[in-house]
Amino acid sequence: MTEPDELWRKLWSTRAYKGFVTVNRDTYLEADGSVSEWDVIAGPDSAAVLAFTEGGSDVVLFEQFRVGPGRTLLELPGGYVKSGEAPGAAAQRELEEETGYESSAVYYAGSEWWSANSSRRKHLAIAAEARLVGDPSWDVSEAGFVRLLPSDELFDFLMSGELTDAGLACRGLLKFAVSTQQDAGLAKLQATVRGLLPGY
Repeated sequence: MTEPDELWRKLWSTRAYKGFVTVNRDTYLEADGSVSEWDVIAGPDSAAVLAFTEGGSDVVLFEQFRVGPGRTLLELPGGYVKSGEAPGAAAQRELEEETGYESSAVYYAGSEWWSANSSRRKHLAIAAEARLVGDPSWDVSEAGFVRLLPSDELFDFLMSGELTDAGLACRGLLKFAVSTQQDAGLAKLQATVRGLLPGY
């Protein structure tokens, strides 16, 4: 039996637009012999971090204006993964740059596709015992407010649909809860997360 991805063959790709995001125009030969063009969002992967403060009592979030929704959103700290940078390290860097918090115990919770029409991945790290170590160091056009959300309100917040990485966070929390990780620095947080999961 022919696999679905063997039924499509990329003929060529051209750069359609390059700005804050990059869009490629990919041309495919489909299984029925027709040729179709698709806009594909390209560019670097991104990494976000779900950081719990000492004792797991709060989650560190970053409130900033988002041009797509056209309003301020409360979100997970995160940003682009730099060339040659490991996603988990990128998440830790973004946590410190955006919020001034850092953590020495981090669980890499994997990645998922940015969207169905994108070649980018978005990664998630879960950080334990996050503590404030300094002031944020924001990039140009980046400004906002660091907020702490009580961890017992986390799932209601994720279910609200009012942040851009809710699905990523839910998948990552579930993966963390069922993992057999052996890091002593993460063990207490893992027990806390299991207690937060409905029906766990």
